[in-house]
Amino acid sequence: MADPQNLESRVEAVEIDMQELKRSISDLKSTVSTLADIVRIHDQQHEESMRRHEESMRRHEEAERRAEADRALMLQLIQAIAQGRNGGMQ
Repeated sequence: MADPQNLESRVEAVEIDMQELKRSISDLKSTVSTLADIVRIHDQQHEESMRRHEESMRRHEEAERRAEADRALMLQLIQAIAQGRNGGMQ
């Protein structure tokens, strides 16, 4: 038969191990929760960054279209002035 004192000390050790395990599980849950928050915030920031980037690209493309239209108008104006100086003939 097992020694009651030895058995009691083993039970105490198991109880201590269980308490430590519960603390470790609690800490792990907290860490996982914190990491989930970090990932969620990162995803939100990434989506916002992508939205701003797309908006910036749209504005850049629009500015390029306006610049091209301005260049075409300037060329037409230069041609009209040149035709006027040449008596309307090219």
